[in-house]
Amino acid sequence: MEFRQLEAYIKVVELGSFSKAAKELHVSQPSVSTYISTLERELDITLLNRSTKTVSTTLAGQRFLARAKELIALRSESVDAMKDLSEDHSGEIRITASSVPASYLLPKILAEFHALYPKVTLTIDQKDSAAATQAVAENKVDIGFSGSIIENPTCSFNVFTDEELIFIGSAATNTLFSTRVYTLENLLYEGNFISREVGSGTRIQYEKFFTDNNVDLKKIQSCVNMGNTQSVINSVASGLGVSIVSELAARDALAQGQIVRLRCEERIPHRKIYTVLNTRVKHSHLVKLFLDHIG
Repeated sequence: MEFRQLEAYIKVVELGSFSKAAKELHVSQPSVSTYISTLERELDITLLNRSTKTVSTTLAGQRFLARAKELIALRSESVDAMKDLSEDHSGEIRITASSVPASYLLPKILAEFHALYPKVTLTIDQKDSAAATQAVAENKVDIGFSGSIIENPTCSFNVFTDEELIFIGSAATNTLFSTRVYTLENLLYEGNFISREVGSGTRIQYEKFFTDNNVDLKKIQSCVNMGNTQSVINSVASGLGVSIVSELAARDALAQGQIVRLRCEERIPHRKIYTVLNTRVKHSHLVKLFLDHIG
């Protein structure tokens, strides 16, 4: 049994395709087929149900998948252990982050870390808080950054920093002014509200704030759901409606006069940004190095 056979098997199951697995592993499709066929002969079991349209695991294949992943993880841990001994600061750290940390907090941190450890490759994937947490839970990434705690028995959350959330409106509108103090009912019931997508840490935070202040979520005039903070800011600037965003993310548009901060009688609590780690895996020395760097 070889590690390349296990890697090929895991990729075929994850991607549901021999061709996609071959592309990701940078080998030919016949090579992937050979790896898995050889593995099945060695184990004397059928791991995959093959058809012209789909690939799925047999019962034995599903049970073997967990063992295959354990073996790959053990190899990775063994390599990391040797690197610990040699103090080899080279390799990859896989990071996923929600939009605010990905766009406004991590770039400076990554630049500083790269200057200290230029042989470490940093891979960044932006997702909403729920998807980022799920990626950590499935061990698809090493570290996550989330704008909200998403309950998951596999993950631990630690406060990284906090930020202010603010209401914003278009600077060009004639009906909203930065000097007026609004009630939540004014802002949410009397015009369009631009929402973040379901799973967004910002949305989780402001909806809790709304319900804590007796706002009926069904009465909110939500005109559109946006997948990232910058799209929300651009839509507000265009006059589509009002919204709640990170003050950090809104700074440039505020300074350029594209949007204005809207004052609200009820103060929005600061939002915490968390690091997310999988508690069921052994983290590499590089991950620990990065966590020490960010404090």
